[in-house]
Amino acid sequence: MAVLFVLIAIGVIALVAMAASGRLGELPDAEPDLRPESGGPEPAFDVVLRGYRMDEVDAVIEQLQGRIDELIAGRPDDLEPGRGPAPSPAP
Repeated sequence: MAVLFVLIAIGVIALVAMAASGRLGELPDAEPDLRPESGGPEPAFDVVLRGYRMDEVDAVIEQLQGRIDELIAGRPDDLEPGRGPAPSPAP
């Protein structure tokens, strides 16, 4: 009985080795990364095993941070962060 298990184990190991080396046929072509269709200004990221590709997310965050910095730099001095424009005096 033990000999049968050893022979089955050797057969399974041999099949795995043959499959890994490509002797049982070629593997199918890899599918491209999934990317949602984006029809507008919203960013679209490749979908990977654990969410989105971090390099794409980081690039968009840097771009948005740069745009925020531009908007803050162009803001008039009478605006305080988090508030609207200063009220105009009543006539």
